[in-house]
This record gives sequence, structure tokens and C-alpha cells, in this order.
Amino acid sequence: MADSSEPKPNPAEANNEKSEELETKKTSFPKRYIVAIMIFLGICVQYALRVNLSVAIGAMCNNHTIEQNGFTIHKKAEFDWSSKLQGTILGAFYYGYTAMQIPGGWLGQRFGGTRVFGICLGIASVLTMLTPLAARTSVAALITLRVIEGLALGALFPCNHAIWSKWAPPTERTRLFTITVAGCPVGTILSMPLSGVMSKYGFDGGWASVFYCFGAIGLLWFFVWQLAIHGSPSDHPTITTEERDYIEESIAQLPPAKKGQVPWKSILLSGPVWAIITANFTADWGMYTILICLPKYFIEVLHFDLAKTGFLAALPYVVKTFVGPSGGVLVDWLIKNHMSVKNTRRCIFTVGCTTASIFILITGYASTPAMAVAFLTIGVGITGLNASGYAVNILDIAPQYAGVIMGVTNVFGSAPGFISPQIVGILTPNKTAGEWRIVFWITAVVYVIGIVIFGLLVSGELQPWAESNKDDDKGDKEDKNDGGDEEKAEEGQEEEKKDDSVEEKPSE
Repeated sequence: MADSSEPKPNPAEANNEKSEELETKKTSFPKRYIVAIMIFLGICVQYALRVNLSVAIGAMCNNHTIEQNGFTIHKKAEFDWSSKLQGTILGAFYYGYTAMQIPGGWLGQRFGGTRVFGICLGIASVLTMLTPLAARTSVAALITLRVIEGLALGALFPCNHAIWSKWAPPTERTRLFTITVAGCPVGTILSMPLSGVMSKYGFDGGWASVFYCFGAIGLLWFFVWQLAIHGSPSDHPTITTEERDYIEESIAQLPPAKKGQVPWKSILLSGPVWAIITANFTADWGMYTILICLPKYFIEVLHFDLAKTGFLAALPYVVKTFVGPSGGVLVDWLIKNHMSVKNTRRCIFTVGCTTASIFILITGYASTPAMAVAFLTIGVGITGLNASGYAVNILDIAPQYAGVIMGVTNVFGSAPGFISPQIVGILTPNKTAGEWRIVFWITAVVYVIGIVIFGLLVSGELQPWAESNKDDDKGDKEDKNDGGDEEKAEEGQEEEKKDDSVEEKPSE
């Protein structure tokens, strides 16, 4: 795998500056950055479609008032759903979302990441616009629709990786990928306040306008995507020759991915992989508990109105937007100057989870609504550090299998999306502060368990089963016979390659 930090001469890197200068002279905005911006906007829409129900359900199931032209108008709740049923409805999306993580990666590889990314978000946008109809038809119809919407949106993040395998030069992958995933907190920040305002003042009962408007925005994005984005640089009709050659020559320096030779057994039995799986589950338990259920807490316990709830629920993600990148800079500096990779990953994850557990826990004992909001904002915002501990760790231990491991960990990481809301619904039937304290205690305990397991199993070194392509070709058999005699392995490398090529030809 190419590493931009290596001092070895590289044809793609040698042409890097020259190509970019030519791009500037032609006054053509690089197409790869247009792709990044469109994916960023797509992920913003995705998060809007995911979280809008979390805010709108407050208007759907609770009586509320609005001030209009000097008059107070009382709006009666349209649905009489219990807290437990609300939890089931909110979690339904994540059943489909979880199930699509690994198949989504396969679809992206089979049919093209750009095509699947666009179609899936387009389908989810249509389903969002049908949400009011489904809700007014039956609970079963709404739950079914949300599961299908989860299936559609579950393919987006795996397809994001497939897109960048065609569009991102190795020296720009981190930069481009970071631009796109910034859509997660930004989409949450924008959609929660807007959902609150529309739920209170919108048309067709208020709450229904949330789904019509965000669904329409998603369809608008879909049409622009279809017109502007292409599967690869070679398919793009208006890309400059210089940019196309720069991208394709850079990517050509990397070893091609080998299909069907993933060391599944080694991955699934790896302690460091399970460290990442545990950390992903831990971080996402806290994230989904707050992301999905925070608006309910503000309405049911703190008694905020709908418009205020949307704005306040977005505050933690404003903080998280800045904490995340800052944590990445801090981690890089620590690794370069002071600490080992392993200890740095362990420490940053511990700081993030410990601080979050403390502030989320004391939220349940806050004496005023303002204090509760402040504690939650700090507690959730600091979790922006967590990704620098576990998510990037995949590249430390097995960069060539990063996509596969990410798909596996996302299956476990998405599970809290449907488990947590149901537990919250069961634990808060009377909507009291005491019941919510139990929810916050469970979240804190999950954080502590995650800290311990991640701290014990984490590694900062390349794993033996990910050290060479030769090991992959042998299906991990070489790992068992490897006595650490690297010199003998190098001497026999050429002969083994010849043998492999002879054996592989009949199967092609």
C-alpha cells in the first residue's frame, strides 16, 4: 500500500505539483473535490433523514401550543403511542441500517459506488416523503417503511469507500474522506433545529412538513448527483486530462485488491479487531442514545417546547464538530513526539469516554434545565475524541483490509441504534427524571466497560495476518508456519510468486 511519507521516488508524486499547477491554469475546479462536496451534502441529507423523526415524534405524540397572530393555539397530539412503542418506531430504522452494512460494500464494488450511493439516497428521500402517509395508515406501515429506509441508507458509508477507491489519490485520501464525513455532525446540526421549527409551525399538522421538506431536499440532491457525478475519472466527460492522469497514475501505484482472499478467520479471532468492535459499539451506544432520545428527554423531562428542543438538541453536535478534528491533530502530534501509537489510541479513547460518562451521568441530577443542557453538551461534545482512538486504529493494524473490518465493526456499531431506543422506551413509561437517570447510568456503565476492554486488547502495530500479500494468497497458511525467519522468506519470495502464478492461471 502506498505511503505518501516514504522518501522513495514515485511517478505519481513526481507529477503531483505539476498536475495541480495545470489544473489551476485551466481554471477548472478539480472534479474530485466536486465529488467530495456532493458526498458531503449527501451525508448531510442522510443524517437529516435519520434524525428528523426523533424531533417530529414529539409533536406527533404530545400536545403542544403555538403563538400565532397574538393568539395561543392548542394542538392536540395526533397519535397516542406509548414510550415503549415510540422506542420501537425510532429503532426500526437501524434494523435495516445494520443489515445493509456488509451487503452495501458488495453492491458498491459490484455496481459502482457512485451509482449505488445516489440511487439509495434517492429511494430513502421518496420513502421520507411517504412517512406521514405511512404513520396515518398504521404503526406497522410506519415501522416497515423505516426499516426499508434503513436498508437504503445503510449502503451509503460502504459506498463512500468504494467511490474514493476510484477518485482519491493516495496522498489526498484522508483530506477528501474527512470532508465527506463532516456531513454527519453538520447534517445533525442543521436538521434538528429545522425539524423543531417545522414541527411547531409547519403545514399539514406541522410534523408532516418535516418529512415532505427533507424528502424534497434529498430528491433535489439526487438529480444534481445524477447529472454531475460519474463513476471514475475516465468516465467523466469534462475532467481535464491532467487531473484524470494524475488520479489514475497515482492509484495505479497501489497493489490491486485481491478478491475472495480475505483472512476472515484471522480477522474474527483477532484481539485488536475485537478491541475496535467493542469501542465502536461503546461509542455508538452513547451516540445513538443521545441522538435518538435526547429530544424526548428535553420535551418529557425538561418541558421545552418543540422549536427550542430542536436547537438545544443540536448544541452537543456543534461542540463535537470542533472537538473531532482537534482530537485528530492532537493524536498525530502525540504519536510524532511523545507516545506510542497503542498508548495514544488508548489514552484518547479513555479521556473521551470517561469525560462523557461523567457529564452524561450528572445530567440526571442537574438542578436546573440550563445545567442539564450544559452537562449534556459537554458530555456528548467530548465524544468527538473517540474516533481518533478506535476508528483510525483500523489503519494501524490492517490497512489492506480496512474496508472489510470497517464493515464488520459497523454491524456491531449500528446495533445500539435499535437496541438503545427500545430500552429507553421500556425504562421511561412515566417520563420522569428518575427513570431517565437509569438511562444515563446504563450509558455510563457501557462507557466504562468499553474503556476496559479496548484498553486491554488494543494494538498499534500491523498484525501478522496483514503483513504481506503472500500470506493472503496462501489463505493464512503461511502465518502458521512463520517462525519469524524473514530472511528466508525474502529469498524464497520470487519462487513462491512463480508457483502462485502457475496455480492461479487455471482458475482465471
